[in-house]
Amino acid sequence: MSLERGKMPQETARDSNAETDYGITRLDYAKSKGWWVRLYRPGSKKPDASKLFSDSAHNGYEAARIAARKWRDEKMAELDIQPRKWDGNGHFTMYSRNRSGKIGVRLCHDYKAGRISRVYWEAKFMVNGKQRVRSYSVRKYGYECAWRLAIAERQRHDGEPVPDTVPERPDWLVAVAATEGLTL
Repeated sequence: MSLERGKMPQETARDSNAETDYGITRLDYAKSKGWWVRLYRPGSKKPDASKLFSDSAHNGYEAARIAARKWRDEKMAELDIQPRKWDGNGHFTMYSRNRSGKIGVRLCHDYKAGRISRVYWEAKFMVNGKQRVRSYSVRKYGYECAWRLAIAERQRHDGEPVPDTVPERPDWLVAVAATEGLTL
């Protein structure tokens, strides 16, 4: 694929279905048009498998899409890559950068004097076009209750469904709880 200097290919989600086109992006650029498959393992920033299925090489838009889906399915089985889970609104529920199960909610910690001094669940949301943040202390509310409060706060502002299960406690938090006497 040749690119003009200073121009990037345009990726679109035209006619894309989130479930059937997992890992597949439509690429429309000058003379290069096709379906681009990129598969990632959890936590990976670079694709473990990537291939472009051009419309011209596969005799059309739909044939290229079918070939891309077939190759994707074969590669996912070969590399043992599981598709990420959706919440029904087009968002991923869990992925390498979101362990809370809800977009806009994360587990945070502050350092003071070289050690973790504060652990809390944080909910970010928009109010009148401005970003707001609300935090809930794990020390004060406990791990699960602080998570539920943050999830409820975020849900109150975006109205989207919330997960049922509490995420597992990370190893670093269990270690901090043991040394600091924190109740989880």
